[in-house]
Amino acid sequence: MTDFDVAILGGGLAGLTAGLFAAREGLEVTLFDQMGPGGQLNNVGQIDNFPGFPQGTTGTELASNTAEQALNAGLQFQFGEVSGLATNENIWSVQTLMETVTAKAVIVALGSNFAKLNVPGEEKFFGKGISNCATCDGDFFRDEDVAVIGAGDSALDEALHLTDIVRSITIVNRNEDFTGTFVNREKLLSFEKVSVEHNAIVKNLDGDDQLKSITIIANGSEKKLDVTGAFVFVGLVPNSAILKELIAVDAAGHVECNLDMSTSQQGLYVAGDIRQQSSRQLVSVAGDGATAAISVRDYLRK
Repeated sequence: MTDFDVAILGGGLAGLTAGLFAAREGLEVTLFDQMGPGGQLNNVGQIDNFPGFPQGTTGTELASNTAEQALNAGLQFQFGEVSGLATNENIWSVQTLMETVTAKAVIVALGSNFAKLNVPGEEKFFGKGISNCATCDGDFFRDEDVAVIGAGDSALDEALHLTDIVRSITIVNRNEDFTGTFVNREKLLSFEKVSVEHNAIVKNLDGDDQLKSITIIANGSEKKLDVTGAFVFVGLVPNSAILKELIAVDAAGHVECNLDMSTSQQGLYVAGDIRQQSSRQLVSVAGDGATAAISVRDYLRK
């Protein structure tokens, strides 16, 4: 006997949606997450591109509503960090610091963490001027000059949040053009307080006890930016370390999977940012979770 039909690792939107669909299929399903329902989604401010919210919504609202819906359907939620995952004769064991539970199938939706710049001063000033969350930390820089490093959707969303708080924003973009959505780019550039350094990389970050400036190289020339805050959004690193001994991952750490979210290991499925070729959009992440849950249902029926 196993403890559950399916165990889900990760409580972000992909995991919560998988839990909702699996529970609605009458499966005994539990979900593990060390941050609580919603995970990093709770740190996202305004969301304008999720269907069904014509006035937009917030990450906290979307996380809370999805978690409530899944729990009402029968999902069981467990706080805790998963330290190990193993399989034996098609039975999966999920190890936490407190216990080991078994399941007939596992859905891994552990998402990703923000990539680092890996330049001098980054470790020293993280939490002392450097942040990955404008929604969380923006008010610490009210009426000050800041930089947003990156030009994808995460960077643009966070920069837009800062426009009502800080005195000026410099976007440091390593490319010739933005990689984020056209709507956000146009909205951001409409603010006089926003400037952009294209073809620019960060060389180092300087200060004493707090960040005071950033040195960049833009179009081949070195330049100093006097800023007290730097919000870094230069990519994502998938949280796939727990899977590397079980299935193939690519050089970036993304997991190989099929269209139904199944992997090369029987009974093991993935969803969201962790998988190869994910668009990393909330709507597609939710779709991954639903697809994985339906695939698990079909797998268990067989």
